Amino acid sequence: MKAEFFTPSIIRKRLLLILLVLLSLISLNAQANRKTDVITMYNGDRITGEIVLLEGGILEVSTDFMGKLRIEWPEISAIKSEYHYELRLSDGERLYGSFDSESRLGQIALVDIFGKHEVEWLNVVEIRPIEENFLDRLDIYLSTTFAYTKATDIGQVSFNTSVSYEDESSRNALSGRTDLTSTEEDQSSSSRYDISRTVWNRRRSDSFRSVFANFEHNDELELNRRIGAGGGLGRYWIDTHKTRFTGTTGLQVISEKFKREDENQDVELYLSTTLSTWKFTSPEMNIDMNFSVYPSLTDGGRIRTDGNIRIRWELVTDLFWDVTAWITTDNQAENTDTTTDYSISTGIGWNF
Repeated sequence: MKAEFFTPSIIRKRLLLILLVLLSLISLNAQANRKTDVITMYNGDRITGEIVLLEGGILEVSTDFMGKLRIEWPEISAIKSEYHYELRLSDGERLYGSFDSESRLGQIALVDIFGKHEVEWLNVVEIRPIEENFLDRLDIYLSTTFAYTKATDIGQVSFNTSVSYEDESSRNALSGRTDLTSTEEDQSSSSRYDISRTVWNRRRSDSFRSVFANFEHNDELELNRRIGAGGGLGRYWIDTHKTRFTGTTGLQVISEKFKREDENQDVELYLSTTLSTWKFTSPEMNIDMNFSVYPSLTDGGRIRTDGNIRIRWELVTDLFWDVTAWITTDNQAENTDTTTDYSISTGIGWNF
């Protein structure tokens, strides 16, 4: 029997719902922002606007007449702003204050309650305004893909989302993916959702503590559900304008239910790495990779893994062409000869 969730009317309703949510978020965030920050370039140009964010070696500036600009950090010679910001340096140190344009070449002048300090320009890897508004601290990325092959009568829909909220000492993140596949005879799905809270020292963040929980479902592996929760310690091993590499280790407790099997509990070692890299030349490209290994401590010989990669090319401001792939393995998956499942999808993504 053909799957009902791929009928045109249901697809249109889902797309309309997503659009309404996005428009609601935009309207909540629509407000007049100050645009009095001054950015001076090495070529002598001066730009007046609002500093939005420095991340991945790109400074985002919002202007009245040119919209949102993205400027490579090494091309800027000076910044002046009376508003307060959080700076993260390559060694993990965090600083707070406003910017004074009067500084020596190759340094940025930061003003706080103790006076003016000069910081090496290329040591600054992240700048965030200290915002009071909740929505200004919120980062949302959504992507979706749809494919249908008439010859085989196979339809595929994928939804991916990530939401994060960061303040001076922590980052809270929610990410999820759902893949739906429909054929003339059958339908299947796979999904995973993760929520985490990462905490660091307010003055230094090269190391961090993390707690997390996750939910997973996979028809291919005959997994009805897997719920996990745990915690660990992590560290930034590489943190520059172009590359960020982290590692985390800890413990996780899971409860899982396979088809035709009783519910099972397990304790696992948690080993995870993440790698992010950015390319500034047109077209701008972001690559985010994550790989995790879960050796069981209570079920001898069992090892699970999961990994994902996302490559994004920016088409226009905040709109991306998105390629996403994921893989999950379980060498002791119940009731099936299949130990691996994977997916590759491509489509449109939007960053809010």
